[in-house]
Amino acid sequence: MPYRIGLGHDTHRLGPGRALKLGGVSIPYDHALIGHSDADVLLHAVTDALLGACGRGDIGEWFPNDADVNKDRDSAELLREVLHRALPAGARVVNLDCIVFAEAPKLSPYKGAIRNRLAELLGVTPDRVGVKAKTGEAVGPIGRREAISAEAVVLLSWPEG
Repeated sequence: MPYRIGLGHDTHRLGPGRALKLGGVSIPYDHALIGHSDADVLLHAVTDALLGACGRGDIGEWFPNDADVNKDRDSAELLREVLHRALPAGARVVNLDCIVFAEAPKLSPYKGAIRNRLAELLGVTPDRVGVKAKTGEAVGPIGRREAISAEAVVLLSWPEG
């Protein structure tokens, strides 16, 4: 069976507001990600990776940030919609590897929950999901705690034909 690889990236500013969500998991912190939807950078990166593997554009084309329907929308809904509409019948997620870039909060205590939630959303076992966290080493917008970024790579098994 052929395979396809997709790469996704997203960055959002930090500021006061709602709860911080990463990978579909609420994380206690005194700042939140700012965006039109719930601004979950990790789910946005995973969604973009899936769209890239399918050759179906990017998250902004599917879910414009000026559309009222996407205001405060749960990023897990966006991911589920892409899984159901973009992937052809028979395509399956083989594995996902991702990195969250955040100076704070420390993500080590939450990586297991994030991994499990991503596995649940993608319909795979947790051993097929890698979650890593990196700081900005006090450099740039990540290091100054102005933003959080995420990158994701997904491998899909692709149906023949």
